[in-house]
Amino acid sequence: MADSQYPYPPDRFDDEADAVSFHGAHRAELPFWRENLLYIIIIGAAAVLLVVLLFFIGGMGGNGDDRAEDPTSAAEQSEEEAAEETEAEEEEPAPEPDLSTPVLVVNAGGVNGLAGAWQEALDGEGWENVDVATADNPQQEPVVFYRDEADADTAQALAERVGAGEARQSDEYDARVTLVAVDMPDEGGEDEG
Repeated sequence: MADSQYPYPPDRFDDEADAVSFHGAHRAELPFWRENLLYIIIIGAAAVLLVVLLFFIGGMGGNGDDRAEDPTSAAEQSEEEAAEETEAEEEEPAPEPDLSTPVLVVNAGGVNGLAGAWQEALDGEGWENVDVATADNPQQEPVVFYRDEADADTAQALAERVGAGEARQSDEYDARVTLVAVDMPDEGGEDEG
């Protein structure tokens, strides 16, 4: 369709223009969901994550926790259980050391004569076979190691004597029981026995 104001005679291009239904580079408007697809995905993922978290948290709350049913008795039960555990711990006798077990005292405190002082102290307490050595690297805390499970009680008794906490099983040293000492026998608060 040629414009009536058009001063030139119609040609083949005017015929093609009349054949198409639209003119120019007009595009159709995108639907709402396509314009906001990114936001829709983010909101959907957040909703799914929220539902999963609520389900997971709700599942954790139902693992035999009776405090929600009776909140006043939970504190009383905890106190009773703690008292029973304390009594059970008190009833367990301290492990008896086998004083014939070979013990290696390692000087890890960097103090000259530290291992020898421990050797004399342990000899005075009845330990029969105490050897000494020096550690390659200094340590901050005393440690007692044992190689075999059979020596666990002896090692634990020695650990309690020297203030080393729990004895640990290790094959780092060749001795059956090893004391890695960092203080003189009379310097540690728990070392007096």
